[in-house]
Amino acid sequence: MLGLPISAGIIAGLASGCQVPSMPPLPKAVRAILESGLPPENPDVFHAFLRGSDAMPILEGPEAQWAVVADPPARVEATPDLLRLISAPGHPVWASPRLPYAPLQSVIRAGDRTGRGPWIEDVTWLASIAIHQRYMIVCEVRFAGEPGALLIQATPFDVQVFQDPDRPNGGTSTSVSRIVDRGEPHYWRLRLDGRRFEVFIDGSLAWTLEGPRTLSRIAFGETRTDPLHGGAIDLRDIVYVRRPVPGGTG
Repeated sequence: MLGLPISAGIIAGLASGCQVPSMPPLPKAVRAILESGLPPENPDVFHAFLRGSDAMPILEGPEAQWAVVADPPARVEATPDLLRLISAPGHPVWASPRLPYAPLQSVIRAGDRTGRGPWIEDVTWLASIAIHQRYMIVCEVRFAGEPGALLIQATPFDVQVFQDPDRPNGGTSTSVSRIVDRGEPHYWRLRLDGRRFEVFIDGSLAWTLEGPRTLSRIAFGETRTDPLHGGAIDLRDIVYVRRPVPGGTG
């Protein structure tokens, strides 16, 4: 698997050939970032590919803000306000931002009667998905101190949340009654508050995993693939915010 250089030719081709769908209003988290004027180096905040941005995220090299993999003919295309991952059956393509994750030891503190850690973690993004085969992975999530991954993937009929067999109580797949593969933008949100992990789609709670956790990695796109996987995903307005739990012990 090879990281794909993001060349000027790719950017020019994307800018000229990309059909941008009608965008919903800016999510609250994105609007707050834009209005706050927080610098990208803020230790508790990460944002990339914001609508209207003219700053190109660094995708390769020693100062890269992302880890990017594309196994040809799968490919990555990018402009300052859009990251596009185009997969092919049997060829992984994914992008993982280097987020300022909460430290593992902050999940639970002694004497915290609420059972919550000192941090809330929020990851939000807009995604437009087109499935060319049967499945398209939206994102892979890993938690600090836990084995295995959690996959959120779209099909023509639903959204599925799959837990690797080596995860605690893993080896399960849950169907969420949402259809997100028709090329329209949908607002996704992952939230951890020290008590549970929650997945929201278009503002509605879709799936919950109980227990205190912190993120250790999120990767968008086809981190694993087979002949039934293939499609394209457009990502915009990617925001990560880490903030103290009100009244927490941190």
